[in-house]
Amino acid sequence: MHTTIDLPQVTVATHDYNRLMSVAAMDRHRRRPDREFLMSELRRASVCHPEALPEDVVSTNAKVTYRLEGDGKPRAHILVYPEDLRWPGAELSVLTPLGIALLGLRVGDRMPFRTSRDGPVHEVVVEEVRFRLLPDDAPPAFGSPDQPRNADDNLRDNLDRRLDEALMETFPASDPISVVICGRS
Repeated sequence: MHTTIDLPQVTVATHDYNRLMSVAAMDRHRRRPDREFLMSELRRASVCHPEALPEDVVSTNAKVTYRLEGDGKPRAHILVYPEDLRWPGAELSVLTPLGIALLGLRVGDRMPFRTSRDGPVHEVVVEEVRFRLLPDDAPPAFGSPDQPRNADDNLRDNLDRRLDEALMETFPASDPISVVICGRS
């Protein structure tokens, strides 16, 4: 007997999406179960500009408070890329099964995950997302004083072009993908 699990919606910022797709594409033979989980989550994700990502969505560089099923105590970590791990115990790699499960969830969402191919299914519940640091190369926020008035359209066109290029490189025409681009909130 098979049971169907309704997975929560996943929303990922373009910079995380592009970087994680690149990591998954280059890591075809190592960490196979984790790579498959990462690819499945990215394939079903809605992708949006970092400035349009809702504040209650888990992304890299966000501090997330969560609870594991069967464990009464909340835990808090900053979700980071493995090469950015600096504070053991305070950070969690986005490439671990738990990190992949948390990425893109909203406060209140529940997500099942496994730490190994044949291991038990765990469930994580997001309780709080407290802050988000933008990457160093992030463009100025739309409408900020550092951004020229006519730059909004250029940034959006550039973002759309880069996303199209990343998708074309990652998924050949024969590999169907469904990507929903979310609007600004």
